[in-house]
Order: sequence, then structure tokens, then C-alpha cells
Amino acid sequence: MDMNLNLLKDFPAPNWDEWKALVVESLKGGDYDKLMKTRTYEGITLEPIYRKEDIQNLDFPKSDPGQAPYVRGNDPQKLIDQGWYVAQKQTEKDLTKLNKILKDELNRGLSMINFCMSACCDGIVFKSVEELETLLDGIDINAAPLFIQSSISSPQSFDILLQYLKKHGISAAELQGALGFDPIGELAGQGSLPLNPEEMWQRIEDEVNARLEHAPKFKAFVIDSSVYENAGASAVQELALVLASAISYLKKLVADGKDINALAPLFSVKLSLGSNFFMEIAKIRAFRLLWAEMIKAFGGNELSQKVWIHGRTADFNKSVYDLYVNMLRTTTESFSGVIGGVDSLEVTPFDNVVAKNTEFSRRMARNQQLILKEESNFAKVADPAGGSYYIESITAQLADLAWKLMQEIEANGGMIAALQSGMIHDILADTAKARIDAVNKRRDVFVGVNMYANPDDKYLQPLKMHKCGCQDCAFKLDRGPIQPLRVLAQVEELRAEVSAKAPKIMLLNMGEVGEYKARADFSLGFFQMAGFEIISDKAFKTVEEAVAAAKAAKVDAFCICSTDDNYEQLVAPLCAGVKPAIMILAGYPKDKVAEYQESGIDFFIHIRANAYETLYELAKKMEVI
Repeated sequence: MDMNLNLLKDFPAPNWDEWKALVVESLKGGDYDKLMKTRTYEGITLEPIYRKEDIQNLDFPKSDPGQAPYVRGNDPQKLIDQGWYVAQKQTEKDLTKLNKILKDELNRGLSMINFCMSACCDGIVFKSVEELETLLDGIDINAAPLFIQSSISSPQSFDILLQYLKKHGISAAELQGALGFDPIGELAGQGSLPLNPEEMWQRIEDEVNARLEHAPKFKAFVIDSSVYENAGASAVQELALVLASAISYLKKLVADGKDINALAPLFSVKLSLGSNFFMEIAKIRAFRLLWAEMIKAFGGNELSQKVWIHGRTADFNKSVYDLYVNMLRTTTESFSGVIGGVDSLEVTPFDNVVAKNTEFSRRMARNQQLILKEESNFAKVADPAGGSYYIESITAQLADLAWKLMQEIEANGGMIAALQSGMIHDILADTAKARIDAVNKRRDVFVGVNMYANPDDKYLQPLKMHKCGCQDCAFKLDRGPIQPLRVLAQVEELRAEVSAKAPKIMLLNMGEVGEYKARADFSLGFFQMAGFEIISDKAFKTVEEAVAAAKAAKVDAFCICSTDDNYEQLVAPLCAGVKPAIMILAGYPKDKVAEYQESGIDFFIHIRANAYETLYELAKKMEVI
């Protein structure tokens, strides 16, 4: 017996054409491109399989971690030594209480102090050295760096910090972290700024000058993508808009004589992390590629092509129903951030959309990171996604499409001009509409909301997003602010309104179990999406049985569930026996639709229906909304 195993001989390399031929055969006449490829909101077509040939012409996968263009991370040794920064956002406004919370969380895994100073983001404010001392009492900001999203309206913050550093003998020149603003992001989210453009640019230049003089490693910019993510941006749009914002700042500062190699270290970005797992991994890596290319275009050296990326789990896709599913969403989102290589990470608590975070929800959010870091050991692997044909391929496609969109924005006068003209509003609105439409049609599944809804779950009123800006501001957008959205809001509001009235629908399950069950199960999930109470505990062998039960039931509508073949004998007599009640048919037999409508069918429910629109019209007909 030959004990020498030769895998290459015994198992020849698979052939692409042979593989595809077998797949096409298995589809039994189905369209390969339609069934096996997926079109994303980014405009990328995902292939069913990726091969070496898909990345053979790409240069960036050949780089090592820690090398330009830094797609594989800024500093692999630092990652191995300490991992990414656990940077949970703080919202407690009482500085004494906040100090106590920070000390507790720093002992429980927090490693970066992250908060916002704008009233538009549930901000925390310090107005004096004494207040900053209260906030940081007993905390070493070299060991736990600051990551503060500031505002163009808070220019005194860095001066206060400098006074604090001097008083406590801390070197400003070596200070890490960020106290950064993003005036363009503020303008987009608020629709106005309390400064005219000249004042805004002067304030930016003053802040940059102060950083270059005193703290050249301490970030002056935190370019925040959440204003665009909250409006429904795709990954391509998010990358392009952040990049276009950075270009606006850099063009002005370089034109004023600033050195690009001194400016680049003053920038950091905050990227949202959505639920498309592999796309989000690729997005982070693509942004590093884009940033390196942009800095190179300004004449920057390799070292200055690094960028600090702070990841934050998304808001756009979170639900108010079945809140704990949000925890699953943020788990995959934070996982993709870690695999993609963020430098710091913020996981939003699962109840973030409905409540001021509790100690429990904050702890769970923090522990999601710690499990990834300490138990799964992802801090011990530099760029685990590197070499994946799939991820490397979509990284390149994302970078290419985002660069092209950035160029379109530049061709239209740059980021501020594109905001003022409404160009940014329009491209975001188109994507948001497509994403909401996919939810309403249940093409994008959200467990607990448009699929597998829990009928006992209660509606929780979402928190209203704080709106800033002012009527008298000198710098205003003609189209107003970019409006924050939640992709599930329409469905959730309909369900809340309908379920408050508790309308009932009875399923008329006709025939044997095998004839009605699939459509009965589908109908149950379909109606529960909008909060209807469903009666489905009986099946009927005859029309007479079904009509008698229907007349005895005190319900608002009936849904017939059986096979298309059975419907030919069932629809007319059932409608005649039950009318004038509202009649629904599970399925969509195309050649019989007009006939069944004439018989008395008011609605058809099926897999291709716009579930939200159908349910909304049904609720209107029932007069419950």
C-alpha cells in the first residue's frame, strides 16, 4: 500500500470553467447572473466566488502590515502589544459623576476617554481648568488618551487643556489622542454654523497653528461620517464624503503655507460600522488606501500617509422593537471593525435608540469589545483579512468608486459647495430610499421588525435626535441639515399604531397541512410585521366549515391560505360566504388576479409584495390608522 499522499496528483486543482458549468447545470435553466450575483448599495456586484485572478493586478495586498499604503494597519507591533483602544462614549454631564464612571470603566477594560463636546451629540462641557481637573481627577491621560469630538464653537477647549497639562507637568509635545472638530460635518448635520465662512476658516487655522506649536501629535480634526451614515449613506458615499471633507481642509491649509507632513498627523476620522460584515471590513481598509493616495497627491511622505480610524457602530439600522437584537447587530459591526483594523472602537449600547444608556447596557457594550480582544484574541493578529480574495477585491472596488465620487464632488466645487447646492442631500436621499424600500419589501431582513416579529413586544418611543443650528447663523445651507433617519422607522411606527387598536385577522387554512402550512406561516409573519393579531389555530376541509367559523369569529379580515390549484374552487364561494368582510389571498396567481378581485379579494400577499405598503393600505381599509 502506497503511504505517500500526493494531494496535487490525487486532487487536481479545480477548474473555473468546470465549476461554473456545474453551477449553471444545478440552476436548471435559471439565470446565472441573476441568481448567483448580488448587487449592493455601493454599486458593486458581488460574485459567487472569488479567485486569485481577481486580485492579481492589485498592488496594495503585496504590502506588509505597517507599510504604506497602510491598508493592513498602521502599527502591527502596537496592535500585538496593546490592541485597539476600547473607547466607549461617555454621556454623563455631571463631571464629578463622570469621573467616578471613568475610573470604574478604566478598571473594567476601558482604555480611551471618549466623549463629545457639542450639544448636538449629547455633549459634555468643561469651561475651566478646575472643571477639567474634576473630570480627570486621578486619571492618567497618557495611559488612557482623550478622544474628544469638539465643536467649531468651542475654541477655548484646547487652551484649557494646555493649562491643565502645564499645571500637571504633562508633555503637550508627546500627547496622543484627539480634541478634534469637523466644521463641515457640523454644517451638514446642523444646516448652519454660528460663524461666517471667513470666521470658520480663521478659527480652523488658529487651532491648527496652536497644535503645530504645542501638540503636533494631538489630533485637531475628527472627521465624523455619522451624519452621512445616519442619513443612509452607502459605504462608497461615506468614504467619499469624509475624503472630500479632508481635502477641503487640506487644500486651504496647504494653500496658506502649511507643510502637508506636519498637517497629516493632526487628522483622524470616525467611521460608522454597519451590518454588511465583509463590506465594512473592506470599507476600513479602503479608507486607508484612499487616505494614503490623497496625502501622496498633496506631496506627503510615506509616514504622513497613516490615518487614525475610530470605529463606531451604526445608528441607521437599529430597532426599537426586539431591542436585544441590536446587541447582535453591534456584535457583527464591532467584529468587522476589529477585523478591518480600527485604531479605536466605540460600541453603542443596545438600547441607545430608546433610552439614556443604563449601567447594564454600557457594560454589555464594553464587554462585546473585551470578548473580541481578550477571549477571541483578535488583538494578536495583524490584518486577519489580508489575502482574502473576496475582501481584497471589494476593498479595491470601494476605493475606486469612492475616489470617483470624491472627484465628482471636487468638480462641483468641493464639499461645502456640494452641500450648499444640495448635491450631497440628493445622493444620500436616493440611497436611503433604496434601503428603506428593501426593508419595506423584506428583501433586507431585520429580525424582530420586518421578519419574525414578536407579537408581545411593546413599542418603545425612540429618543429624538437633538437638533442644533440657529435661525440667525451667517453660514447656512439652503436645503437645511442632512436629516437623520432610521431604516426601520416607517415599519415600526405603523406597527405601533396598528397594534394599539389590536385588529384581528383570521387565517382560513384550507385542505391538508401540506396544502396550507407554507402560506399560513408566511401570512403569520407578514401580518405580524404590522402588529395585527392573528387567529390561525384551525384548518378546514370544506368551504361550509370555513364560512361557519368565519361568521362566528369576531375579526376584521380573513386570509385564505391554500394552493393555487385549490384557489380555483375556494375563492369565489369563500368570498361569497364571508363578504362584506375584508378578504385577503396568500399568493399571487397572476392569471387569476382580476378574476379573484371580482370575486371579492381585496389584497394579495406574497414574497414580491411591498409588505409595508400592503399592510398600510390594509390598516387604512380596516380604519385602524
